[in-house]
Amino acid sequence: MIPPVLLPILAVCADSGILTITKKFFRQYGRLTSREFNWLQFAGIVFVLLLALPFFGSWPSLSQAVASWWLILIVVILATTSNLLYFWGIEHEKISEVEPFLLFNPLGAILIAGAFYAEERSWPIYVAVGIASLTLLWLHHKKHRFALTKGLWAIVLFMVAYSFEAVAIKTLLAVYDPIVLYFVRSSLVLVALTLVARPNFSIIKRHHLGPFAVIGALAVVAVVSAYSAFHALGLSHTIFIFVLSPILVYILSVIFLHEQWRVKNIIASIIVTLLVVWASLMH
Repeated sequence: MIPPVLLPILAVCADSGILTITKKFFRQYGRLTSREFNWLQFAGIVFVLLLALPFFGSWPSLSQAVASWWLILIVVILATTSNLLYFWGIEHEKISEVEPFLLFNPLGAILIAGAFYAEERSWPIYVAVGIASLTLLWLHHKKHRFALTKGLWAIVLFMVAYSFEAVAIKTLLAVYDPIVLYFVRSSLVLVALTLVARPNFSIIKRHHLGPFAVIGALAVVAVVSAYSAFHALGLSHTIFIFVLSPILVYILSVIFLHEQWRVKNIIASIIVTLLVVWASLMH
């Protein structure tokens, strides 16, 4: 049994691996677009969960499942939207450009959570969010104008959808086991992607399946660990630890992707990281 305090760390490590591998696959499999990547990832996730479900987790009662169907629907809509935005943004941006925004993600998620749960409200969070916002504005200010590409706008909208989904997930964890909830969510998202963002199946080949099974396994480890930490440690504490993910991505992208980093990116990331640490200590 994994100690609860280690669950967010496990989620962070798996999440960092997913982002780095995904970007490497975008380079390696140039014909595949974000639609194919997104669909293949969820197919891999559902496959891994089908193997794991007989050994882990328990299903809620029928009455509990029926009572929460509307919240499941909201989660599926938000998850489908956020994944489409995320993969599109990753496809069109360097990790060095996306990473400072991912650092800001925990602060935004806690800010939105505070609007729904009184116990999540904390003045250090709001101060940190304000300063982090100004830092990101400075990072993307070029020649007296605010420069934000379509790819980065997609990442910003992804963060908003992700934050609202986290709030809904916290409520659903009172009814569902983490692995069962992730299976229900992922299966319905896979159906939704097939309907609203249908990939080009003709360019998906057999050799693509193995790598996406690996991504699916990492995603299961990351999300089930995160859901378990939400339940055991609380939303705020868990999401704050997620700030380590982009920092690990920095290291992995330098090693495996050979990306170059700008000084402004490094400064902005350090500032936002220190804000998250400070707000976490004050929370």
